[in-house]
Amino acid sequence: MRKKLFSQLWVYFAVITFLLMVVVLSVFVGLLFIINHYQLVSPEKEGHLFPFYFIIFLSLMIGAALSFFVGQRILQPIGNLRQAMNKVSKGDFSIQLDEQHQMEDVEELYHDFNVMVKELNSIETLRNDFVSTISHEFKTPIATIKGYVQLLQNEALSQEDRQNYLERMLDGTQQLTHLTDNILKLSKLDNQGLGLDFQHFRLDEQIREVILFLQPKWEQLDLTLDIDLPHTDYYGNEEFLYQVWSNLMDNAIKYSKQNGSIYVHLKNEAEGQTIIIRDEGIGMTNEVAERIFDKFYQSDTSRKTKGNGLGLALAKQIVELHHGSIKVNSSLNEGSNFKIFLPNNLKNS
Repeated sequence: MRKKLFSQLWVYFAVITFLLMVVVLSVFVGLLFIINHYQLVSPEKEGHLFPFYFIIFLSLMIGAALSFFVGQRILQPIGNLRQAMNKVSKGDFSIQLDEQHQMEDVEELYHDFNVMVKELNSIETLRNDFVSTISHEFKTPIATIKGYVQLLQNEALSQEDRQNYLERMLDGTQQLTHLTDNILKLSKLDNQGLGLDFQHFRLDEQIREVILFLQPKWEQLDLTLDIDLPHTDYYGNEEFLYQVWSNLMDNAIKYSKQNGSIYVHLKNEAEGQTIIIRDEGIGMTNEVAERIFDKFYQSDTSRKTKGNGLGLALAKQIVELHHGSIKVNSSLNEGSNFKIFLPNNLKNS
């Protein structure tokens, strides 16, 4: 299709050039006919017309050559652009045109095309990653519910434990519902600046709930938990902050080694609360640590499973909506240390 269109352009240009040459030649022939018919030039002087004929012929040849040269400069960039557009239409968003060109208009056209392709590539990347990154957020409560279902299959389970597990499963289903709502709310926060619903709640108890909810996971790896959660009243969005601790704890467990340790410490300070969640797992490279909070960023293949694409980006956004900060220090094969600070002055801000 591209070759056909490009060939048509050459045909159109050739026809136009030919017609122009015919018109010019017809004018000169007509003038010569008038001169000869009315004998405007005496026969003695006809020999002097030879240079005139030669100039006409030479002018036509030069005009044809110039027409071809100009056409080449005009049509070749169009051909390159059509070829690139054809690749983009087939899903190749890596194509980039060389913006260095003698014609300024062509440079601007190529630049605009390259910018457009980069934007399309970004959109395509977001679209391709959306399902996998969103599913990561839903995977945690679903896997936890599955773990409790397996525990409930134990016939020797006491009625008290059975009831406790059923309540945890109910909590998991509620978390799925809340997660869906919260993702939609965060989307509105990006686009409309929707305000958060703040209230007083026990921050230490919330973190304990997350730890208990993930109990089947850390018990499966025989992990030791070092927990220090003093009584802490906090004013913030309870539902959103739950997702922060759930995501950080789930990652700490997921990337921990068998029989490893996880440290969860909460420290009350005058300015606010500092929460430390540290594991002794596989850690991450400096490159991953620098981009770990970028939305839709996928960690490198040295990680055991894909994730982090949306969860940590959400966690960072939620913390920042509380005017707090979240940082990570990590070394490969030595573990990761996440430090979250939440200020106390939200009620007056």
